[in-house]
Parts: sequence; structure tokens; C-alpha cells
Amino acid sequence: MAFWTKLISSFKHLFSKKAAQFEPTERDGVWYQEIKPGIVRVGIADQAYEDLGDITFMDFSSPSDQLELDDDLLEMEGAKAVETLKSPVKGTIIARNNELLKQSDALAKHSTQDNWLVDVKTA
Repeated sequence: MAFWTKLISSFKHLFSKKAAQFEPTERDGVWYQEIKPGIVRVGIADQAYEDLGDITFMDFSSPSDQLELDDDLLEMEGAKAVETLKSPVKGTIIARNNELLKQSDALAKHSTQDNWLVDVKTA
């Protein structure tokens, strides 16, 4: 009986329209999580903007869409410090959240999940 229960549960999970849970991995001021097979979303971890204080400036470090592990990803300037966030993955940027850069003063008011920077097709 357990086999059939597991099989039915697997089908329900497979065909449910629920969004994936937000359970990212954090590394050096960024969070990252696979949102689709081969696509990783990278964002700003809560600790990064807590360490910097009020964010006054943010900009992508490079216009290039190619990322290597530990490449500079985002430059941030805050009331307490200046920080350059590094890429936790290798791949090609397929989307950038440019709207987030315009809202740097309200960054701490957003949910962590909304503070995403880029979507990367991993190599």
C-alpha cells in the first residue's frame, strides 16, 4: 500500500501548480536558488544590507552576461561600508532585475525573495 501512496503523492506534487518554496543557499552576501532546471536566481541576502546600513548606490559590476564563479556581480555603497557581491555560480545571465537598482533606498523593506538580482543559466 505504501508504494501506491507514494506514487499518488508524487503525481499530485508533479502536477500541482504550487510555486517552489523559497529555501535559498546563502554565500558571501548573496542568496541563490534553482528556480527551474538549469536556471539559478541570485539575490541580496539580508545580512548584506544589514552590514551596509542604508543603501545609497547599487550597480552591476559588469555589463557582460557571462559569469564565472566569484566574478564581481554587484557594487553596493551604504552608510556603513562599500561592498562588492560575488557570483556564487558560473553561467550566462538571462535576466537582470534593474528595477531593484532604482529602489535601493527601500531595499530593507522588500522581502528577501524580492531582492533578486539576476537569473543565470548555469554552465
